[in-house]
Amino acid sequence: MEKINLSGKTILVTGSSGFIGSNLCKRLLKELKDITLIGLDNMNDYYDVKLKEYRLSELEGYDNFVFIKGN
Repeated sequence: MEKINLSGKTILVTGSSGFIGSNLCKRLLKELKDITLIGLDNMNDYYDVKLKEYRLSELEGYDNFVFIKGN
């Protein structure tokens, strides 16, 4: 399997405050220092919004992370 080079890229992750999305964002931000990561989430109340806000607060500590609330 060929590895995709994401170095210097801008990456969009939808559902970035959910379980899978937030963990994917954390991994990308830790492993790839020279990316810009845009997280998109509508922050709906399908489950506890406070949990989503907590996950988002962890991601906002990265300078190269941008969050957009929307669909």
